[in-house]
Amino acid sequence: MCTYGKKATTYTAMCSKLSDQSECENRVVVDGNLITSRGPGTSMEFALAIVDKFFDDALNLARSLVFV
Repeated sequence: MCTYGKKATTYTAMCSKLSDQSECENRVVVDGNLITSRGPGTSMEFALAIVDKFFDDALNLARSLVFV
């Protein structure tokens, strides 16, 4: 698995395939336009990271969803 010099996270079983494993313990990693997460259990954080990337309003959305 190549991330082209970007930081990333992935499912635990796949972490050994990343060239840079320093972010493997994080639930969601944003590096430039690359947004990665650990798996289905982090889908809400992943979705909020996408919202934040495009609209800078993830915190308000998270509060309205009673997530934070």
